[in-house]
Amino acid sequence: MNILEQIRKEHPWLETNKVYDLRRGKPSNLQLNATQSILQAVETPFFMDGIDLRNYGEPEGIPSARALGAEILSTDTNETIALDNSSLTIMHQTLACAYFLGFKSSKITTTSRILCPAPGYDRHFKLLENFGIEMIVVPFQDDGPDLNVIETILKKEKNIHGIVCVPRHSNPTGHTYSDENVRSMFEMFSALNKNFMVLWDNAYACHDLEKTIEQTNATSLAKEFNLEDNLFQFGSTSKITLAGSGISFLSSSKNNLEAFIEYRNSLAVGPNKINQGLHVEYFKKIPIKQQMLKMKEFLLPKFEITKNYLTTLTENSLGSSSDPTGGYFFSYDSNKSNCHEIINICKELNLKLLPAGSSFPYNNDPDNKNIRIAPSFPENDELEKSMKILISVVKHLN
Repeated sequence: MNILEQIRKEHPWLETNKVYDLRRGKPSNLQLNATQSILQAVETPFFMDGIDLRNYGEPEGIPSARALGAEILSTDTNETIALDNSSLTIMHQTLACAYFLGFKSSKITTTSRILCPAPGYDRHFKLLENFGIEMIVVPFQDDGPDLNVIETILKKEKNIHGIVCVPRHSNPTGHTYSDENVRSMFEMFSALNKNFMVLWDNAYACHDLEKTIEQTNATSLAKEFNLEDNLFQFGSTSKITLAGSGISFLSSSKNNLEAFIEYRNSLAVGPNKINQGLHVEYFKKIPIKQQMLKMKEFLLPKFEITKNYLTTLTENSLGSSSDPTGGYFFSYDSNKSNCHEIINICKELNLKLLPAGSSFPYNNDPDNKNIRIAPSFPENDELEKSMKILISVVKHLN
């Protein structure tokens, strides 16, 4: 009897054609429904902040939406702009601006290379790859990217023009960077020539599910080392309200925002201001902290389910896993360098996982061991079954 036959015998419910999916960190239907129920009571605004939201204009976003972004990112409203749905789109446009026009302290060229803490966010890596930017992997230590590796790279290598980070509840490892780690990084960056971009994707800035260390806001730390023109912070409401119609934010120095808006004026004549106004009105009904407590009600049980199943592996020396206190992801490392095989067998059992290597630049996991797990979307009973499939496959392969 082969592995597939053994696992199907252990779990008779696998004989159905039901497909299980742990690939993407999407808000669940319960999260979306909870937001929708409040949003339906919000009257659509057509005028706000003395602005006609129906018309063109306001390329930086309306002031009230910019203030909302500043609250989420812990930045200054005057150094935060509000745009449309995807912060990933803003990051793409930021890199394009750095490539075609350049910022005061950063310019991307065909020879640029960027540091990439990994395991990391696959879409970051694909974005950089599409620009032809060489990516250099930096492993993690407990409190953030490995500082010794960064220091060695900066001393030995040329054309290091940036770093891309998810500093809180990092995707997928769950790392939250300590202030000491960030200060040490910023100190190293300040010693470089000024052609350096700190791409700071704070997608999970307010997504704590358990007690998590407090972080000094990155703007303050950057100013300590005269890096305010090098820092670009990104965020959105996609995992706070509705993923399909959120608003996103960019915070940086006034110099950088002026250059960015000048570049973006060739792409658009203003964001969706009515959607921005809806978000402002929404958070008058339920403050952000209260909204996140509501999201926690749905997410925390999913995290507990996932953690309990992964513990059955780690307690039996069948690999290691992350222990996130928030965000949307778990990270599992096989101790047999066989994640390709694990993922392929799971696929045969109707469990979809991201392809092996997805959490590394160029889809190249050098140890063939990392698997990202996204437990947020499935209903709890489906999540239980998904984890049973994964655990069974790992155990049978060991």
